[in-house]
Amino acid sequence: MAGVGVEQKRRPRVRGFWAVCVCPALLAAACGGGSSHATGPLTGAAGAWGAASASGTGGASGPAGAAGASGTAGVAGSPACSDLFAPVLQTFSIDVSAANWAAIQNEFWTIGRLPDSVFVQHDPAAYPVVFHYGAETVSDAFIHLRGDSSWQEAAQEDGDNGKMQFAIVFDQVNPDAAFHGVSKIRLDMPRTDPTFLRDRVANSWLRSLGIPAVCATSGKLMVNGSYYGLYVAEESVGHHLIKQFFPGNSNGDLWDGGTIPKTNSLAPNRARQQAFWAATTPAALAAIVDVAGSLPAWAAEALLNDADGYWGGDHNFFIYDQGAKGFVFFPHDLDSSLDYLGRFDSDPITWWSVRSDWTLPIPQHYRIVIGDGALRAQYIEALRAQLRRYDVAQLQSWFDAWAIQIAAAVAADPHRPIDVSPQDFMDAVTLARGGIAERADYVSNWLACWDSGTGADADGDSVIWCHDCRDDLASVHPGAAEVCGNLIDDDCNGGIDDGC
Repeated sequence: MAGVGVEQKRRPRVRGFWAVCVCPALLAAACGGGSSHATGPLTGAAGAWGAASASGTGGASGPAGAAGASGTAGVAGSPACSDLFAPVLQTFSIDVSAANWAAIQNEFWTIGRLPDSVFVQHDPAAYPVVFHYGAETVSDAFIHLRGDSSWQEAAQEDGDNGKMQFAIVFDQVNPDAAFHGVSKIRLDMPRTDPTFLRDRVANSWLRSLGIPAVCATSGKLMVNGSYYGLYVAEESVGHHLIKQFFPGNSNGDLWDGGTIPKTNSLAPNRARQQAFWAATTPAALAAIVDVAGSLPAWAAEALLNDADGYWGGDHNFFIYDQGAKGFVFFPHDLDSSLDYLGRFDSDPITWWSVRSDWTLPIPQHYRIVIGDGALRAQYIEALRAQLRRYDVAQLQSWFDAWAIQIAAAVAADPHRPIDVSPQDFMDAVTLARGGIAERADYVSNWLACWDSGTGADADGDSVIWCHDCRDDLASVHPGAAEVCGNLIDDDCNGGIDDGC
Protein backbone atom coordinates (compact mmCIF):
# COMPACT_ATOMS: atom_id res chain seq x y z
CA MET A 1 0.00 0.00 0.00
CA ALA A 2 2.92 2.33 0.34
CA GLY A 3 4.48 4.29 -2.44
CA VAL A 4 3.53 7.09 -4.75
CA GLY A 5 0.91 6.90 -7.44
CA VAL A 6 1.81 5.84 -10.94
CA GLU A 7 0.91 8.11 -13.80
CA GLN A 8 -2.48 7.59 -15.41
CA LYS A 9 -3.23 8.19 -19.09
CA ARG A 10 -4.48 11.73 -19.64
CA ARG A 11 -8.23 12.24 -19.65
CA PRO A 12 -9.88 14.11 -22.50
CA ARG A 13 -10.96 17.58 -21.53
CA VAL A 14 -13.40 19.66 -23.53
CA ARG A 15 -15.17 22.91 -22.90
CA GLY A 16 -18.91 23.10 -22.59
CA PHE A 17 -21.89 24.79 -20.96
CA TRP A 18 -22.80 24.44 -17.32
CA ALA A 19 -25.87 26.19 -15.98
CA VAL A 20 -26.80 26.88 -12.40
CA CYS A 21 -29.28 24.31 -11.15
CA VAL A 22 -32.47 25.96 -9.99
CA CYS A 23 -34.09 24.32 -6.98
CA PRO A 24 -36.84 26.78 -5.95
CA ALA A 25 -37.46 26.91 -2.23
CA LEU A 26 -41.16 27.36 -2.91
CA LEU A 27 -41.42 23.78 -4.14
CA ALA A 28 -42.94 21.31 -1.72
CA ALA A 29 -40.43 19.79 0.65
CA ALA A 30 -41.78 16.32 0.14
CA CYS A 31 -43.02 14.84 -3.10
CA GLY A 32 -46.51 14.34 -1.73
CA GLY A 33 -49.71 16.20 -2.22
CA GLY A 34 -51.32 16.76 -5.58
CA SER A 35 -53.00 14.18 -7.70
CA SER A 36 -51.18 14.89 -10.98
CA HIS A 37 -48.30 12.79 -12.14
CA ALA A 38 -46.06 15.82 -11.71
CA THR A 39 -46.38 15.92 -7.91
CA GLY A 40 -47.22 12.40 -6.82
CA PRO A 41 -45.74 10.74 -3.74
CA LEU A 42 -42.26 9.33 -3.46
CA THR A 43 -43.47 5.77 -3.80
CA GLY A 44 -43.48 3.03 -6.38
CA ALA A 45 -41.05 0.36 -7.43
CA ALA A 46 -38.21 0.65 -9.85
CA GLY A 47 -38.56 -0.94 -13.26
CA ALA A 48 -38.21 -4.63 -13.96
CA TRP A 49 -34.66 -5.92 -13.70
CA GLY A 50 -32.98 -9.17 -14.61
CA ALA A 51 -32.20 -11.59 -11.86
CA ALA A 52 -28.72 -11.79 -10.38
CA SER A 53 -26.58 -14.75 -11.38
CA ALA A 54 -23.29 -16.13 -10.21
CA SER A 55 -20.28 -13.86 -10.42
CA GLY A 56 -17.39 -14.75 -12.67
CA THR A 57 -14.79 -13.31 -10.33
CA GLY A 58 -12.48 -14.95 -7.89
CA GLY A 59 -12.58 -15.87 -4.21
CA ALA A 60 -12.81 -13.87 -1.04
CA SER A 61 -9.37 -12.34 -1.36
CA GLY A 62 -6.76 -11.82 -3.99
CA PRO A 63 -6.21 -9.97 -7.25
CA ALA A 64 -8.98 -9.16 -9.67
CA GLY A 65 -9.88 -12.14 -11.82
CA ALA A 66 -10.38 -12.44 -15.52
CA ALA A 67 -13.77 -11.42 -16.85
CA GLY A 68 -16.27 -14.20 -16.45
CA ALA A 69 -20.01 -14.76 -16.36
CA SER A 70 -20.90 -11.78 -14.22
CA GLY A 71 -24.00 -11.40 -12.13
CA THR A 72 -26.54 -9.41 -14.07
CA ALA A 73 -29.26 -6.90 -13.50
CA GLY A 74 -30.61 -4.58 -16.17
CA VAL A 75 -33.57 -2.43 -17.10
CA ALA A 76 -36.16 -4.62 -18.78
CA GLY A 77 -35.47 -4.89 -22.50
CA SER A 78 -31.86 -3.74 -22.29
CA PRO A 79 -28.59 -5.69 -22.28
CA ALA A 80 -27.76 -7.18 -18.91
CA CYS A 81 -25.67 -5.30 -16.36
CA SER A 82 -23.21 -6.60 -13.80
CA ASP A 83 -24.79 -7.19 -10.41
CA LEU A 84 -22.54 -4.37 -9.15
CA PHE A 85 -25.12 -2.07 -10.77
CA ALA A 86 -28.28 -3.74 -9.46
CA PRO A 87 -30.98 -1.19 -8.49
CA VAL A 88 -29.97 -1.05 -4.83
CA LEU A 89 -27.80 1.28 -2.78
CA GLN A 90 -24.41 -0.40 -3.09
CA THR A 91 -21.47 -0.04 -0.71
CA PHE A 92 -17.91 -0.08 -2.04
CA SER A 93 -14.96 0.09 0.34
CA ILE A 94 -11.27 0.81 -0.11
CA ASP A 95 -8.26 0.63 2.16
CA VAL A 96 -5.56 3.11 1.24
CA SER A 97 -2.32 4.06 2.99
CA ALA A 98 -2.22 7.34 4.89
CA ALA A 99 0.52 8.63 2.59
CA ASN A 100 -1.42 7.86 -0.57
CA TRP A 101 -4.68 9.26 0.80
CA ALA A 102 -2.89 12.47 1.68
CA ALA A 103 -1.40 12.56 -1.82
CA ILE A 104 -4.84 12.07 -3.41
CA GLN A 105 -6.31 14.91 -1.34
CA ASN A 106 -3.38 17.17 -2.15
CA GLU A 107 -3.74 16.42 -5.86
CA PHE A 108 -7.46 17.20 -5.70
CA TRP A 109 -7.07 20.53 -3.92
CA THR A 110 -3.90 21.69 -5.68
CA ILE A 111 -4.86 20.78 -9.25
CA GLY A 112 -8.51 21.74 -8.84
CA ARG A 113 -7.55 25.30 -7.97
CA LEU A 114 -5.25 25.82 -10.93
CA PRO A 115 -6.25 28.11 -13.83
CA ASP A 116 -8.23 26.23 -16.45
CA SER A 117 -5.44 26.44 -19.01
CA VAL A 118 -3.12 24.62 -16.61
CA PHE A 119 -5.73 22.23 -15.21
CA VAL A 120 -6.48 20.74 -18.62
CA GLN A 121 -2.89 19.57 -18.95
CA HIS A 122 -2.95 17.52 -15.77
CA ASP A 123 -2.72 13.72 -15.80
CA PRO A 124 -4.24 12.24 -12.64
CA ALA A 125 -2.13 9.70 -10.79
CA ALA A 126 -3.31 6.19 -9.93
CA TYR A 127 -2.84 4.90 -6.37
CA PRO A 128 -2.91 1.30 -5.09
CA VAL A 129 -5.85 0.32 -2.88
CA VAL A 130 -7.44 -2.81 -1.47
CA PHE A 131 -11.05 -2.96 -2.62
CA HIS A 132 -13.87 -4.64 -0.69
CA TYR A 133 -17.37 -5.53 -1.85
CA GLY A 134 -19.32 -7.54 0.68
CA ALA A 135 -17.14 -10.50 1.61
CA GLU A 136 -14.99 -10.18 -1.53
CA THR A 137 -11.63 -8.44 -1.68
CA VAL A 138 -9.43 -7.32 -4.57
CA SER A 139 -5.88 -6.73 -3.41
CA ASP A 140 -4.44 -5.16 -6.58
CA ALA A 141 -7.02 -2.45 -7.35
CA PHE A 142 -6.11 1.16 -8.04
CA ILE A 143 -7.95 4.45 -7.70
CA HIS A 144 -7.56 7.77 -9.46
CA LEU A 145 -9.32 11.12 -9.47
CA ARG A 146 -11.66 12.01 -12.31
CA GLY A 147 -13.84 14.90 -13.41
CA ASP A 148 -13.25 18.07 -15.34
CA SER A 149 -15.26 21.18 -14.48
CA SER A 150 -16.88 19.19 -11.65
CA TRP A 151 -13.44 18.59 -10.11
CA GLN A 152 -12.64 22.29 -10.28
CA GLU A 153 -16.03 23.36 -8.93
CA ALA A 154 -15.81 21.00 -5.94
CA ALA A 155 -12.27 22.08 -5.07
CA GLN A 156 -12.94 25.78 -5.53
CA GLU A 157 -16.46 26.11 -4.10
CA ASP A 158 -16.47 23.50 -1.32
CA GLY A 159 -12.84 23.85 -0.25
CA ASP A 160 -11.54 21.16 2.10
CA ASN A 161 -15.00 19.57 2.10
CA GLY A 162 -15.08 19.20 -1.69
CA LYS A 163 -16.15 15.75 -2.86
CA MET A 164 -13.56 13.94 -4.94
CA GLN A 165 -14.82 11.80 -7.83
CA PHE A 166 -12.98 8.57 -8.57
CA ALA A 167 -12.47 5.65 -10.86
CA ILE A 168 -11.76 2.33 -9.15
CA VAL A 169 -9.62 0.31 -11.56
CA PHE A 170 -9.30 -3.48 -11.61
CA ASP A 171 -7.24 -3.86 -14.79
CA GLN A 172 -4.32 -1.57 -13.92
CA VAL A 173 -1.96 -4.50 -13.28
CA ASN A 174 -3.55 -7.12 -15.53
CA PRO A 175 -5.30 -5.66 -18.59
CA ASP A 176 -7.56 -8.72 -18.75
CA ALA A 177 -8.68 -8.49 -15.12
CA ALA A 178 -12.23 -7.68 -14.08
CA PHE A 179 -14.40 -7.79 -10.99
CA HIS A 180 -17.92 -9.11 -11.56
CA GLY A 181 -17.25 -8.60 -15.24
CA VAL A 182 -16.29 -4.93 -14.76
CA SER A 183 -12.84 -3.44 -15.38
CA LYS A 184 -13.58 -0.08 -13.73
CA ILE A 185 -16.21 1.51 -11.51
CA ARG A 186 -16.68 5.23 -12.06
CA LEU A 187 -17.93 7.17 -9.04
CA ASP A 188 -19.62 10.27 -10.40
CA MET A 189 -21.28 13.03 -8.41
CA PRO A 190 -20.84 16.66 -9.52
CA ARG A 191 -21.95 19.26 -7.04
CA THR A 192 -24.45 20.55 -9.63
CA ASP A 193 -26.72 17.51 -9.17
CA PRO A 194 -28.68 17.98 -5.92
CA THR A 195 -30.92 15.01 -6.86
CA PHE A 196 -27.90 12.66 -6.78
CA LEU A 197 -29.81 10.68 -9.43
CA ARG A 198 -29.69 12.31 -12.89
CA ASP A 199 -27.07 10.00 -14.37
CA ARG A 200 -28.75 6.93 -12.93
CA VAL A 201 -32.24 7.76 -14.22
CA ALA A 202 -31.13 9.06 -17.63
CA ASN A 203 -28.82 6.14 -18.39
CA SER A 204 -31.43 3.63 -17.28
CA TRP A 205 -33.97 5.12 -19.68
CA LEU A 206 -31.53 5.22 -22.59
CA ARG A 207 -30.64 1.56 -22.05
CA SER A 208 -34.33 0.66 -22.06
CA LEU A 209 -34.56 2.24 -25.53
CA GLY A 210 -31.59 0.27 -26.84
CA ILE A 211 -29.41 3.37 -27.02
CA PRO A 212 -25.84 2.67 -25.85
CA ALA A 213 -25.53 3.84 -22.25
CA VAL A 214 -23.68 2.70 -19.16
CA CYS A 215 -25.12 0.62 -16.36
CA ALA A 216 -25.56 2.80 -13.29
CA THR A 217 -26.81 2.68 -9.72
CA SER A 218 -26.21 4.55 -6.46
CA GLY A 219 -23.24 3.68 -4.30
CA LYS A 220 -21.64 4.68 -1.01
CA LEU A 221 -17.86 4.85 -0.82
CA MET A 222 -16.16 3.85 2.42
CA VAL A 223 -12.51 4.89 2.85
CA ASN A 224 -10.52 3.13 5.56
CA GLY A 225 -13.76 2.21 7.32
CA SER A 226 -15.36 5.67 7.24
CA TYR A 227 -18.19 6.88 5.01
CA TYR A 228 -16.75 9.24 2.42
CA GLY A 229 -19.70 10.05 0.17
CA LEU A 230 -22.62 9.07 -2.06
CA TYR A 231 -22.20 8.67 -5.82
CA VAL A 232 -23.78 7.40 -8.97
CA ALA A 233 -21.70 4.28 -9.65
CA GLU A 234 -21.24 3.53 -13.34
CA GLU A 235 -19.37 1.17 -15.58
CA SER A 236 -16.78 2.69 -17.90
CA VAL A 237 -17.40 3.02 -21.62
CA GLY A 238 -15.22 0.76 -23.72
CA HIS A 239 -15.18 -2.46 -25.68
CA HIS A 240 -17.46 -4.26 -23.21
CA LEU A 241 -20.30 -1.78 -23.79
CA ILE A 242 -19.73 -1.80 -27.54
CA LYS A 243 -20.02 -5.60 -27.59
CA GLN A 244 -23.35 -5.31 -25.78
CA PHE A 245 -24.93 -2.87 -28.19
CA PHE A 246 -23.17 -3.81 -31.43
CA PRO A 247 -23.00 -7.62 -31.31
CA GLY A 248 -21.09 -9.01 -34.26
CA ASN A 249 -19.76 -5.57 -35.12
CA SER A 250 -17.81 -4.54 -32.05
CA ASN A 251 -14.30 -4.02 -33.39
CA GLY A 252 -14.77 -0.52 -34.76
CA ASP A 253 -13.30 2.72 -33.46
CA LEU A 254 -15.05 4.46 -30.56
CA TRP A 255 -14.26 8.17 -30.32
CA ASP A 256 -14.97 10.30 -27.25
CA GLY A 257 -16.19 13.68 -28.50
CA GLY A 258 -15.18 12.58 -31.98
CA THR A 259 -11.53 13.26 -31.10
CA ILE A 260 -10.19 10.82 -28.48
CA PRO A 261 -10.00 7.12 -29.47
CA LYS A 262 -11.37 4.89 -26.72
CA THR A 263 -10.96 1.59 -28.60
CA ASN A 264 -8.24 0.65 -31.08
CA SER A 265 -6.33 3.58 -29.60
CA LEU A 266 -2.98 2.48 -31.01
CA ALA A 267 -4.19 2.47 -34.61
CA PRO A 268 -7.57 4.16 -35.08
CA ASN A 269 -8.78 4.91 -38.60
CA ARG A 270 -8.01 8.61 -38.65
CA ALA A 271 -8.96 8.98 -42.30
CA ARG A 272 -12.55 8.11 -41.44
CA GLN A 273 -12.48 10.35 -38.39
CA GLN A 274 -11.28 13.22 -40.59
CA ALA A 275 -14.05 12.49 -43.09
CA PHE A 276 -16.53 12.71 -40.21
CA TRP A 277 -15.32 16.19 -39.29
CA ALA A 278 -15.06 17.25 -42.92
CA ALA A 279 -18.78 16.62 -43.52
CA THR A 280 -20.56 19.93 -44.09
CA THR A 281 -23.41 18.96 -46.43
CA PRO A 282 -26.29 16.48 -46.22
CA ALA A 283 -24.63 14.27 -48.84
CA ALA A 284 -21.30 14.26 -47.03
CA LEU A 285 -23.09 13.57 -43.75
CA ALA A 286 -24.98 10.59 -45.20
CA ALA A 287 -21.73 9.19 -46.60
CA ILE A 288 -20.02 8.95 -43.20
CA VAL A 289 -22.76 9.04 -40.51
CA ASP A 290 -25.53 6.57 -39.75
CA VAL A 291 -28.14 9.32 -39.62
CA ALA A 292 -31.09 6.99 -39.05
CA GLY A 293 -29.22 5.34 -36.18
CA SER A 294 -28.16 8.64 -34.61
CA LEU A 295 -31.42 10.59 -34.67
CA PRO A 296 -33.09 8.42 -31.99
CA ALA A 297 -30.25 9.28 -29.59
CA TRP A 298 -30.58 13.01 -30.29
CA ALA A 299 -34.35 12.79 -29.87
CA ALA A 300 -33.92 10.96 -26.55
CA GLU A 301 -31.54 13.67 -25.38
CA ALA A 302 -34.15 16.26 -26.33
CA LEU A 303 -36.69 14.56 -24.07
CA LEU A 304 -34.13 14.23 -21.27
CA ASN A 305 -33.52 17.98 -21.59
CA ASP A 306 -29.77 17.32 -21.83
CA ALA A 307 -27.64 20.44 -21.59
CA ASP A 308 -24.27 18.87 -22.29
CA GLY A 309 -24.53 16.39 -25.16
CA TYR A 310 -24.34 16.73 -28.93
CA TRP A 311 -28.00 17.68 -28.73
CA GLY A 312 -28.24 20.48 -26.21
CA GLY A 313 -24.53 21.24 -25.99
CA ASP A 314 -21.31 20.60 -27.83
CA HIS A 315 -19.66 17.62 -26.15
CA ASN A 316 -20.26 14.60 -23.89
CA PHE A 317 -20.92 12.32 -26.83
CA PHE A 318 -19.37 9.29 -28.46
CA ILE A 319 -19.30 8.28 -32.08
CA TYR A 320 -18.84 4.63 -32.97
CA ASP A 321 -17.65 3.55 -36.40
CA GLN A 322 -19.86 0.70 -37.63
CA GLY A 323 -17.99 0.43 -40.91
CA ALA A 324 -20.27 0.53 -43.95
CA LYS A 325 -23.19 1.87 -41.89
CA GLY A 326 -21.10 4.83 -40.75
CA PHE A 327 -20.62 6.56 -37.43
CA VAL A 328 -23.44 6.50 -34.91
CA PHE A 329 -23.83 9.03 -32.10
CA PHE A 330 -24.71 8.30 -28.49
CA PRO A 331 -24.42 10.47 -25.36
CA HIS A 332 -22.59 10.07 -22.05
CA ASP A 333 -22.19 11.91 -18.73
CA LEU A 334 -25.86 12.78 -18.33
CA ASP A 335 -25.58 14.61 -15.02
CA SER A 336 -26.61 17.82 -16.83
CA SER A 337 -29.97 16.44 -17.92
CA LEU A 338 -33.54 16.40 -16.55
CA ASP A 339 -33.84 19.27 -14.03
CA TYR A 340 -30.33 20.69 -14.57
CA LEU A 341 -31.47 23.84 -16.40
CA GLY A 342 -34.30 24.48 -13.96
CA ARG A 343 -36.71 24.76 -16.92
CA PHE A 344 -38.25 22.30 -19.34
CA ASP A 345 -39.16 24.39 -22.37
CA SER A 346 -36.03 24.00 -24.50
CA ASP A 347 -37.18 23.92 -28.12
CA PRO A 348 -36.60 20.41 -29.53
CA ILE A 349 -34.82 21.94 -32.54
CA THR A 350 -33.43 25.33 -31.47
CA TRP A 351 -32.52 24.28 -27.94
CA TRP A 352 -30.08 27.18 -27.53
CA SER A 353 -32.86 29.76 -27.78
CA VAL A 354 -33.68 29.60 -24.03
CA ARG A 355 -30.03 29.99 -22.98
CA SER A 356 -29.13 33.64 -23.16
CA ASP A 357 -25.51 33.00 -22.20
CA TRP A 358 -24.85 30.27 -24.79
CA THR A 359 -21.86 31.39 -26.89
CA LEU A 360 -20.36 28.19 -28.32
CA PRO A 361 -20.97 27.09 -31.92
CA ILE A 362 -23.89 24.76 -32.51
CA PRO A 363 -22.45 21.34 -33.45
CA GLN A 364 -21.94 21.10 -37.21
CA HIS A 365 -23.61 17.74 -37.88
CA TYR A 366 -26.68 18.83 -35.93
CA ARG A 367 -26.87 22.04 -37.97
CA ILE A 368 -26.75 20.01 -41.19
CA VAL A 369 -29.78 17.99 -40.04
CA ILE A 370 -31.93 20.90 -38.89
CA GLY A 371 -30.99 22.94 -41.94
CA ASP A 372 -32.18 20.30 -44.42
CA GLY A 373 -35.91 19.80 -44.83
CA ALA A 374 -35.83 16.04 -45.35
CA LEU A 375 -33.36 15.38 -42.53
CA ARG A 376 -35.23 17.71 -40.19
CA ALA A 377 -38.42 15.77 -40.90
CA GLN A 378 -36.63 12.52 -40.02
CA TYR A 379 -35.47 14.04 -36.74
CA ILE A 380 -39.00 15.15 -35.88
CA GLU A 381 -40.30 11.64 -36.53
CA ALA A 382 -37.57 10.25 -34.26
CA LEU A 383 -38.68 12.74 -31.60
CA ARG A 384 -42.28 11.61 -32.00
CA ALA A 385 -41.24 7.96 -31.67
CA GLN A 386 -39.19 8.59 -28.52
CA LEU A 387 -42.00 10.62 -26.96
CA ARG A 388 -44.20 7.52 -27.25
CA ARG A 389 -41.55 5.63 -25.27
CA TYR A 390 -41.07 8.41 -22.72
CA ASP A 391 -43.07 6.78 -19.93
CA VAL A 392 -43.64 9.58 -17.44
CA ALA A 393 -45.00 7.28 -14.74
CA GLN A 394 -42.06 4.90 -15.08
CA LEU A 395 -39.44 7.63 -14.96
CA GLN A 396 -41.13 9.25 -11.98
CA SER A 397 -41.35 5.89 -10.21
CA TRP A 398 -37.58 5.56 -10.55
CA PHE A 399 -37.11 8.95 -8.93
CA ASP A 400 -39.60 8.01 -6.21
CA ALA A 401 -38.07 4.65 -5.33
CA TRP A 402 -34.46 5.66 -5.71
CA ALA A 403 -34.81 8.94 -3.79
CA ILE A 404 -36.18 6.99 -0.83
CA GLN A 405 -33.36 4.48 -1.28
CA ILE A 406 -30.63 7.13 -0.98
CA ALA A 407 -32.23 9.75 1.32
CA ALA A 408 -30.41 8.66 4.47
CA ALA A 409 -27.10 8.43 2.59
CA VAL A 410 -27.61 11.97 1.26
CA ALA A 411 -28.31 13.30 4.75
CA ALA A 412 -25.23 11.56 6.19
CA ASP A 413 -22.89 12.39 3.29
CA PRO A 414 -19.93 14.21 4.89
CA HIS A 415 -18.90 15.63 1.50
CA ARG A 416 -22.28 16.79 0.30
CA PRO A 417 -21.90 20.23 -1.36
CA ILE A 418 -21.91 22.96 1.27
CA ASP A 419 -24.95 24.63 -0.30
CA VAL A 420 -27.06 21.45 -0.63
CA SER A 421 -29.04 20.40 2.43
CA PRO A 422 -31.25 17.32 2.78
CA GLN A 423 -34.18 19.67 2.19
CA ASP A 424 -32.56 20.90 -1.03
CA PHE A 425 -32.25 17.28 -2.11
CA MET A 426 -35.99 16.74 -1.63
CA ASP A 427 -36.79 20.00 -3.42
CA ALA A 428 -34.58 18.98 -6.34
CA VAL A 429 -36.26 15.58 -6.61
CA THR A 430 -39.65 17.32 -6.62
CA LEU A 431 -38.48 19.61 -9.42
CA ALA A 432 -37.02 16.74 -11.43
CA ARG A 433 -40.00 14.42 -11.21
CA GLY A 434 -42.40 17.25 -12.02
CA GLY A 435 -40.13 18.28 -14.88
CA ILE A 436 -40.40 14.83 -16.45
CA ALA A 437 -44.12 15.40 -16.97
CA GLU A 438 -43.64 19.04 -17.91
CA ARG A 439 -41.11 18.10 -20.57
CA ALA A 440 -43.44 15.47 -22.04
CA ASP A 441 -46.28 18.00 -22.17
CA TYR A 442 -44.09 20.64 -23.78
CA VAL A 443 -42.80 18.33 -26.52
CA SER A 444 -46.31 16.97 -27.13
CA ASN A 445 -47.65 20.52 -27.57
CA TRP A 446 -44.70 21.43 -29.77
CA LEU A 447 -45.36 18.47 -32.07
CA ALA A 448 -49.07 19.32 -32.25
CA CYS A 449 -48.20 22.89 -33.24
CA TRP A 450 -45.64 21.70 -35.80
CA ASP A 451 -48.02 19.19 -37.35
CA SER A 452 -50.98 21.54 -37.58
CA GLY A 453 -49.07 24.63 -38.64
CA THR A 454 -51.16 26.65 -36.22
CA GLY A 455 -50.21 28.11 -32.88
CA ALA A 456 -49.64 31.24 -30.87
CA ASP A 457 -47.44 34.07 -32.14
CA ALA A 458 -46.55 35.98 -29.00
CA ASP A 459 -44.19 38.47 -30.65
CA GLY A 460 -46.37 39.22 -33.68
CA ASP A 461 -43.73 38.41 -36.31
CA SER A 462 -46.12 36.11 -38.25
CA VAL A 463 -44.17 32.99 -37.19
CA ILE A 464 -45.92 30.57 -34.82
CA TRP A 465 -44.10 29.67 -31.63
CA CYS A 466 -43.01 26.16 -32.62
CA HIS A 467 -41.37 27.50 -35.80
CA ASP A 468 -39.78 30.49 -34.04
CA CYS A 469 -36.62 30.19 -31.94
CA ARG A 470 -37.53 33.42 -30.08
CA ASP A 471 -41.26 34.01 -29.83
CA ASP A 472 -40.53 36.87 -27.46
CA LEU A 473 -38.49 38.88 -29.98
CA ALA A 474 -40.09 39.92 -33.26
CA SER A 475 -36.77 40.64 -34.97
CA VAL A 476 -35.69 37.01 -34.54
CA HIS A 477 -37.33 34.32 -36.65
CA PRO A 478 -36.53 32.00 -39.57
CA GLY A 479 -35.61 34.07 -42.61
CA ALA A 480 -34.70 37.19 -40.65
CA ALA A 481 -31.61 39.11 -41.70
CA GLU A 482 -28.57 38.60 -39.49
CA VAL A 483 -27.57 41.71 -37.59
CA CYS A 484 -23.81 41.69 -37.45
CA GLY A 485 -22.28 42.01 -34.01
CA ASN A 486 -25.40 41.48 -31.89
CA LEU A 487 -24.38 37.93 -30.88
CA ILE A 488 -27.91 36.68 -31.64
CA ASP A 489 -28.98 33.89 -33.96
CA ASP A 490 -31.37 36.20 -35.80
CA ASP A 491 -32.52 33.67 -38.41
CA CYS A 492 -32.82 30.64 -36.09
CA ASN A 493 -30.38 28.49 -38.11
CA GLY A 494 -27.91 27.85 -35.30
CA GLY A 495 -25.33 30.38 -36.46
CA ILE A 496 -24.48 33.77 -35.02
CA ASP A 497 -23.57 36.61 -37.38
CA ASP A 498 -23.74 34.40 -40.48
CA GLY A 499 -22.18 36.13 -43.44
CA CYS A 500 -20.78 38.98 -41.38
